[in-house]
Amino acid sequence: MEPASPEQSAADLLARAPSARAEALLGRQSGHLESLDDRDQAFRTALARIEADPALVSPEWTLYTLVPVQIEFWQADKDRVHTRLRYERSGRRGPWETHMLWP
Repeated sequence: MEPASPEQSAADLLARAPSARAEALLGRQSGHLESLDDRDQAFRTALARIEADPALVSPEWTLYTLVPVQIEFWQADKDRVHTRLRYERSGRRGPWETHMLWP
């Protein structure tokens, strides 16, 4: 996983809906939430900030690029003899190779 430049991260966030940008401003993802009222009030406050300053970007927002070198897919079978495929490559720009796998 590679972080994008700050400019790319900002452009990514600014291209999103105001509600998504307001959620990013909350900065509390996966934290404990005491009440839905607390969430709703914080969201309304963040949304008002976005509306007042359309160029506002959460300083915590970072865009990441995933560069996979291995991906596996399963096709389920009712008898559990699944069809499994793994796509692999030796480097970031290398060609993909396909391999069947044992179930």
